[in-house]
Amino acid sequence: MDTQESRVTTTSSADIAIAATGISKRFGGALAVDDVSLRIAPGEIHSIVGENGAGKSTLMRVMAGIIESDSGSVEVFGTPVDPGTRAAINAGIALVHQELSLVPEMTVAENILLGAFPTRFGFTRYKDLKEIAANALAEIGVSVDLDERVSRLSVALRQFVEIARAVARQPKVLILDEPTATLTPAETDYLLRMLSRLAEGGMAIAYISHRIPEVFEISSNVTILRDGRQVLTAPIAELTPQEVIDNMVGRELKEDLQTHRDATPGEVVLRATDIEAPRVNSVSLEVRAGEIVGLGGLVGAGRSELVRAIIGADNRTAGRVTLTRNGRSVTLSSYTSAVRNGVGYVPEERRTDGLALIMTVSDNIRLPNRQQLSRFGIKAPRKIAEFAQELADKVGLRPPEIEREAGQYSGGNQQKVVLAKWLGRRPDFMVLDEPTRGVDVGAKAEIHRLVKEMADNGTAVLVVSSDLPELLELSDVIHVMRDGRITGSLTREDATEQSVMTLAAGEAEAVA
Repeated sequence: MDTQESRVTTTSSADIAIAATGISKRFGGALAVDDVSLRIAPGEIHSIVGENGAGKSTLMRVMAGIIESDSGSVEVFGTPVDPGTRAAINAGIALVHQELSLVPEMTVAENILLGAFPTRFGFTRYKDLKEIAANALAEIGVSVDLDERVSRLSVALRQFVEIARAVARQPKVLILDEPTATLTPAETDYLLRMLSRLAEGGMAIAYISHRIPEVFEISSNVTILRDGRQVLTAPIAELTPQEVIDNMVGRELKEDLQTHRDATPGEVVLRATDIEAPRVNSVSLEVRAGEIVGLGGLVGAGRSELVRAIIGADNRTAGRVTLTRNGRSVTLSSYTSAVRNGVGYVPEERRTDGLALIMTVSDNIRLPNRQQLSRFGIKAPRKIAEFAQELADKVGLRPPEIEREAGQYSGGNQQKVVLAKWLGRRPDFMVLDEPTRGVDVGAKAEIHRLVKEMADNGTAVLVVSSDLPELLELSDVIHVMRDGRITGSLTREDATEQSVMTLAAGEAEAVA
């Protein structure tokens, strides 16, 4: 469906909490948002969905005054809102960003009132500050020490503090951009209940998410964007999950997401023996050429710590790791030696560990490929551009503009750039830690295709994922971890969501 369709009954603008009308925004040659209109009533949770790069975050940033649209207008209860964050805040609009913006070394209370400290005679009134912060936390039903430094909080608590900061401004409109991307299922359930309570109190909520079950759980209405255009706005009760997905991507993904490989693993490429590291207790595993090995387990099981210890990104206290290529084995003693000998790594935190956000896509792709892209130690610009463009096209970067800064792309596109970096090296062993966290179903399907293609071409692949369907979809063998140990292993034929969770919870042991 390419034409805009709206099935939501219109109401007087004075009765609408926020109305964005005819919003368009262009970045360079790319039209990020194309004539999109959105209306949210008081007490309504309105989800905005679409593939990464569809324009969701750009639209929300326009509504929150962070960027100015090229055309269109924003009104709150019928009153026009001038461009700029201060005007948006004064109008009652609050935005919780996809990437948290807290100050780690400041306290919880200071972060909640950041930029709005209560003062008297030029001095901060800390008693008032803590009282307002406590009230904001109470409103969302979260208990946390106001004097605790944010750097010491869990990811989930940081997310709730970010929401409390928005709520402290007593907004009429609350915008949340992928708020559950890093939360556990239990934490996600709590957050969704919290948002429902806020909506019941009359707050209008715009909710961006790629998780379709969440959208159906809490939304009254949904707007679907594709390639910057508004494809559909409708009551959620009139749609099915498959209809939402089909409208998001413009094609059916069922086959893409359920195609298994006929794997015939070759020689052992990676052998890790008796690995010891913080939160890792004497773990051994092997990964063969052409094989995808999955690591499952609950949060805190030690999966990320294990893969980082294996590739030398973190120190090992004991154990040995060998990489075998064409019958020749080398011992991996550091991350530098791992990369030099054919190891690729897509980290859990792509924005901090996987990309240089202020550098272009081309420069990011060049970083691990400098040697093959230089001539006599000197950069070869034409060769770099051709190489980067070929990889950007291969991973489906949209738009494929290699001279754009990586930080200007959406989360799913950023993940594709990280993958492109390593695909250029044709690694013998590839580690992917939460490869599709925070990306939409379309980008997930493309990333799955690339991972399977790597394995089909002979790469040994190790995948960490908290997404059970993803783990089952990709893996030939699944090792399940708990308390820093592998509690059991399952073949593709034996693995189910229930069997993986049983091992993760420590209720049984199994061997592939």
